[in-house]
Amino acid sequence: RRLVYVALVLSIGVSFAWGTIGIGISPSSFVPITGIIALMLAVGYMFVVWDRIPFASANLTTALAGVRDNLGLVGIAFFFQFLALVFSIYYSFTFVGLHDAMFNNDDGMELSRNAKIAIYSLLVISYYWTYQVFMHIVNVTVAGTIGSWWFDEPSALWPTFTQATYYNFGSICYGGLLVGFVQLLRQITEGLRPNRDESALMCLYECCLFFQEKIVTFVDELADSFTPWAFTYIGLYHYGLKDAGHKANELFEKRGWTRLVTDDLIPNILAMVGLVIGGLSGSFAVILQALDGHGLTSIGHPVLMSFLIGFMIGIVLSSVLFGIISSSVFAVIVCFAGSPVEFQRKHPKLSDEMRHAWREVWPGSLDMENAPVGIV
Repeated sequence: RRLVYVALVLSIGVSFAWGTIGIGISPSSFVPITGIIALMLAVGYMFVVWDRIPFASANLTTALAGVRDNLGLVGIAFFFQFLALVFSIYYSFTFVGLHDAMFNNDDGMELSRNAKIAIYSLLVISYYWTYQVFMHIVNVTVAGTIGSWWFDEPSALWPTFTQATYYNFGSICYGGLLVGFVQLLRQITEGLRPNRDESALMCLYECCLFFQEKIVTFVDELADSFTPWAFTYIGLYHYGLKDAGHKANELFEKRGWTRLVTDDLIPNILAMVGLVIGGLSGSFAVILQALDGHGLTSIGHPVLMSFLIGFMIGIVLSSVLFGIISSSVFAVIVCFAGSPVEFQRKHPKLSDEMRHAWREVWPGSLDMENAPVGIV
């Protein structure tokens, strides 16, 4: 129940360690500056979200209760964390090797600037895509397992893992590439959402308004299918990606929870903790580079590249492991929206705690909790 508070305090402490280590090893570089910035952001974020912590804690308590009854999920998370580590090391060598080959011309390789940019871009996309696939396999497996726990049924861990790595693997790959991009696109186009002014009837204004509406409508239609909640629905009901995303959004609309589910407190805190872990990992990579006396790579400034390599590996490893927490919280929210009565029957104590926390932070959110929604 205190895990959210502990995570916030931990992020502050690790940010402080990041800045302190940076001052000790390279006071004139960017390492201590980034650590101090992370510390200020962590402290500021804690004050902003403090009132919403009980709501997040209630969801997290229920989610971790389901994980605790299915400890095999932890093993799967560690397995994919190990794969992510191996994959990150492999890509680090690949990236550095290609850079040396292209710029040193050891093999007579002469490429144009555009070709080099294309190669780097493809490497980044490939790394990001594979990392997302690892993440979402864990997400789908956790969602299906939490669903079986919710209804007090035999654990669906291994059947769901089989579904995720075989039958639903295409949807996971498809979503891993596009969901993040679509969500980013939606954030960008929020500023274009038209706000009609009846007094403004100029032709140019009306034309701009028309194109704004078309762009926003198109992005909203994409976001209806390519949503992070789709992976939870895939794990629970084994839909394809587009159907899963649409049904998840339809469920929240019928419950009147479209604003509530945008409360990303748990994912944001985990992302913040992962960020400071990445910074601390980057600081240790800089220490390793200083002790060795040679740069970890031949690319750019030794301190900068050492920090970036350690930073990225730290973020990837922590986010894969933390995925078990965020995805279990997502599964709890979807199950609570679709089957609150079953939860009260099977887990009455946890259900009472969640209802109490939700009514405090989101009054009126449970007014329709016993109404059937009919979305499966």
